[in-house]
Parts: sequence; C-alpha cells; structure tokens
Amino acid sequence: MRIHKCIDCGSTDIKNDRSLGGRLVCIKCGSFTIGFKQKRNGGKKVYQGYRSLSSGITVSIDDWQYLIPFLICLVAFIATDIVGLIDKSHLVYWSGGLLAQPHRMLTAHFFHGDFGHLVFNTGGIIIARNFFRTLGLSNRSFFLTLIALLIPLQVSINWAYDIFIAKNPMSLALGFSGIIYGIDAFILLASIFGKQNFLGIQIGLSRNYQCRQTMTILTIMGVIYSFAPDISLIGHLSGFAAGAILFIL
Repeated sequence: MRIHKCIDCGSTDIKNDRSLGGRLVCIKCGSFTIGFKQKRNGGKKVYQGYRSLSSGITVSIDDWQYLIPFLICLVAFIATDIVGLIDKSHLVYWSGGLLAQPHRMLTAHFFHGDFGHLVFNTGGIIIARNFFRTLGLSNRSFFLTLIALLIPLQVSINWAYDIFIAKNPMSLALGFSGIIYGIDAFILLASIFGKQNFLGIQIGLSRNYQCRQTMTILTIMGVIYSFAPDISLIGHLSGFAAGAILFIL
C-alpha cells in the first residue's frame, strides 16, 4: 500500500477533502503538494492531485493563467530591449499624461527597465502561483481576473496620490511590481482569513498558518526594499492597497 507524503512539510497525515472533489490535502500544513496517486480504470491511468515531474516540481492544468502575464512581459521586453521595435517612453506610467494617453494605464505594467527588473517581477508571478496552490485556489482563471481588476485600481490610487497629494505631474514608473504587491496583499489576507468567494466567483482559498508566516516576512522585506533608490514606493504601496481593497469586496 502506497503512503502519500506532503512535499512541503513531510507529513504523512493526508486526507481526502470531499469539499474539493476528493483532492488530497495535508492536514498539518494545508498544502496540496502531495504528488499523485496512480489508479487504473479501463486500461487508462487516472491521476489524483498534481503530476509530479520531479521532487518538489509539479504541473497543474491551471498554470496557463500564470503563463499568460509572464509571456506578455517577456515579449514586451524582447520588443523593447532586444529588438528595439518599441520606445518605452510612450508606454510607461506618466501621472501628468495619463488622462490624455490612457493606454499607459495598461502598458506600463508589462514593460520593464532592464532584464533584472523583468526577472524580479516575473519571479513574483511564480511565487504567487505556488501560494495560490497552497491555499487551494479552485478557480482556473481567477489569477487573470485579479490582475485585470488590480491594473486600473492600482493606477487610479497611484495617480490620485501623484496629482492631488504630491502635486507631481512628472511621476514616471513602469513594471509589473505594483500588481505583484496587490496579489501579495490578497494572498496574505486570504492566508489569515480565508476567502471562499470573490464577486460571486467561487475561489476556495483556505486559511493557512505556514503561508501566513511566509507572506508576512515577504511583505515586510518588500516594503523595506521599496525604499531603495529608483524604486517606486508609492507604486508598490498603491498596489498593496488595491489588493487589500479587492480582498474586502
């Protein structure tokens, strides 16, 4: 008889959660990274949970929603920094020109200053994917839905600060980090309180103590990093505020 083992914490205390369609869940830490149990039904293999490619590396049918923003950022970087087809100055966030050129609200998030900037932000997508899996995300397109809502909300908060508080019409910014901070805020609050539904959509996020601890540390480190030179502190904080607002909805 094969015994399942949690890849994240090593516990063998595993249960079948009927509320999640019989999905394997670690009772100790709440992780879904259990590997897979192979069965045979009519000569075909049926897998429960995730296919394990190697130790700690798994693939889900939901991963397409994380791949899309990653590819957009990558293609945008190739078009600007490698091929030189696009001038980034016409696409970045510009507080004084946002109303006249509203396309900047969207394009500013997918273009980056350099390769290191791109790697840092797309790495955030991978981290978010793993946390959402740990919390038990059940909706296959929620990540894209969250991004679509975060973009206008984060930019609106950032713009309102620049224009009405800082009185700075020449504030410039670019990169996906504002959205990453919004996603982080949503994950942190979900790990503390849980979130079963979002705007009428069932997402099935469960509270998780381990996730909460890790996200708290990452959030503190992220805020400290935001004070570094050439980093948009308001861009990051407005993203975090936007994520918190969406969580409350």
